[in-house]
Amino acid sequence: MLAIARRYWRADQTHDFRLDPSPEYVRYEGLWDEKRKEFNRWEALLQELQRALPDCKVWDYTPPTANPSFGALVYPPSEEVTHRPQVTWTVAGYLSILAPVYTVHCVRREFLGHQLRSAKAFLGPIPLELRGIADIVARGIEAHYGATALPLEVAQTPVPLYVNLMKPPETTLFHALFTADPWNIL
Repeated sequence: MLAIARRYWRADQTHDFRLDPSPEYVRYEGLWDEKRKEFNRWEALLQELQRALPDCKVWDYTPPTANPSFGALVYPPSEEVTHRPQVTWTVAGYLSILAPVYTVHCVRREFLGHQLRSAKAFLGPIPLELRGIADIVARGIEAHYGATALPLEVAQTPVPLYVNLMKPPETTLFHALFTADPWNIL
């Protein structure tokens, strides 16, 4: 996995302030150009997830070139109240464009009124009340793409790469294959 990630992410910052893109970024943009052609396939999966989870809201979260993955956000039902809930949970599923792997994790967000106070990604075990949703997302990605779940212990492997704003020694395979900021969702 590290060898794959190195094809698209640099181990230094020598191109940060240059006008010409790095060879890694040129490859990354080229790969996204190819993968954009598969977006209808991704949308079909999202529609299938919405049918399987009728009480949830399923959203696409694929900002091309910002993340090296297609992304799905699933918002579980919440009580209808006039004010936004203080704590919300979201199930996030990412399918890497770099390798045939995926991940499903949760994001917990806390609000004060309508203002976001904090957001935290939970890459480890899925909370019990969200496991059914996470399982449906995982099975959908596996069925549509034949991808394999990247084990957490592998995903958390540190890599000496610069991935967007993530820098070594904090960068992991998770960041290089899925997203550099898993807590930053809609």
